[in-house]
Amino acid sequence: MWLKAALALLVALAATSTSAENVDPGALGLHRSWSENAGWVDAQPNGPGGNGLHVADGQVSGWLWSENVGWISASCANTGSCGDVAYGLHLEDDPDVPGLLRLTGNAWSENAGWITTHCAQTNSCEKSDYGLRVDPESGLLDGYAWSENLGWISFSCANTSSCDKVDFGLQFDPAALAPADPMIFADGLED
Repeated sequence: MWLKAALALLVALAATSTSAENVDPGALGLHRSWSENAGWVDAQPNGPGGNGLHVADGQVSGWLWSENVGWISASCANTGSCGDVAYGLHLEDDPDVPGLLRLTGNAWSENAGWITTHCAQTNSCEKSDYGLRVDPESGLLDGYAWSENLGWISFSCANTSSCDKVDFGLQFDPAALAPADPMIFADGLED
């Protein structure tokens, strides 16, 4: 009995550690965000099926890449640091806009520090109301993230009114979108 349980755990761990990215499912180029200070940030840095962002069970894992900043980790599971510094990104129902999902949590870059995806994490919503929302029907992200070292990071050209000049954005596979199960974060990973 314990052998079956151990084998099932190993299979589950192998599947999560080798999960390929699932952004830009239509191959439309919707895997980039923009920061004035970091330049392009790519959620599909090694092409389709690589180690970019991966969404499953309401959690976001994997990596982003910026030529000017380097690697950005979406989860402490990427770096094996959860025991020391728990961080990550997850989806939740947006209480302010019913029908949309909100991306919350922190990402980490050795060169740029923390990147926050919602003003509630920094208690700054009254001063600067920002965040990332996801349309579960299309998988498209909208809004901004914030970094003390990088400034604003836009996840859609609609934010910058630049779509007619430079079309960019980020799209998750809609089939993978679901709010996170609160029990997943019961081990201290909740922000």
